[in-house]
Amino acid sequence: MIKSLYFLLILWFFPVSVFSQSKKLSARKVFPGETLYYEANWGFLNIGRARTVIDKKIYKIGSNVCYKIEAEGQSEGFGKIFNVHDKWTAYIDTATFVTHKSYRSIREGNKELDEIATFDQIKKKVAVKLYDKKTDAYVLSKVYDTPEHCKDIIAGFLTVRLEELTGYSVGDTITVNGFYEDEIYKISVLYLGKELITIKNTKISCHKLMPVVPKNSLFDGYNSVVVWLSDDIYQSIIRIKAKMFIGYVVMDFKK
Repeated sequence: MIKSLYFLLILWFFPVSVFSQSKKLSARKVFPGETLYYEANWGFLNIGRARTVIDKKIYKIGSNVCYKIEAEGQSEGFGKIFNVHDKWTAYIDTATFVTHKSYRSIREGNKELDEIATFDQIKKKVAVKLYDKKTDAYVLSKVYDTPEHCKDIIAGFLTVRLEELTGYSVGDTITVNGFYEDEIYKISVLYLGKELITIKNTKISCHKLMPVVPKNSLFDGYNSVVVWLSDDIYQSIIRIKAKMFIGYVVMDFKK
């Protein structure tokens, strides 16, 4: 169950990292200072919470002007028995929306991992360093080849909100390459149209999307993950519903 919860906490951000190709992007949808909060439930049980933050400041990584974006998820309520607290930070180019540097801090039970990934978009490489407690320093782990215009998990989260989803038709498929957890991934996403959903007695018009997730030990095959994004200029994540072998887990926008 702890692995399932951990994967779900990542999933809160991961599905939106795969919608980042083909359509023209617009910086008008980037809102520095924005903070969004979410809560996750398994049936009637609260199991976790998450938040995303776009820093008010603009940063420079080398000569690159960047947004700083953070995403954080942790267990709470019934989920506290798993002791999960994970955090991701990325510096994302304000013009091209590719990643120049990212950080991961993973705390899951007895597992601890701190990682820095530095992206060289020209050479199509990413250098990954891991924190070594013995030396109190980050040590180079490996240098990976990456696809062109590679994005980390948080850059993908930003990019989907910059897509003009109103231009998509039901059945359209979007495919993207990215880098996450030392691997290059390629995932397809289906656009399922618009849907009116209710959260806390409020009806919200949304775009509905479905990442194509293969059946495995966590997810119950095709149509196991569905994502709803608000049908407005923000295109915020409103709901993620995951069909797992333990049942449905739902993450809803809180405020």
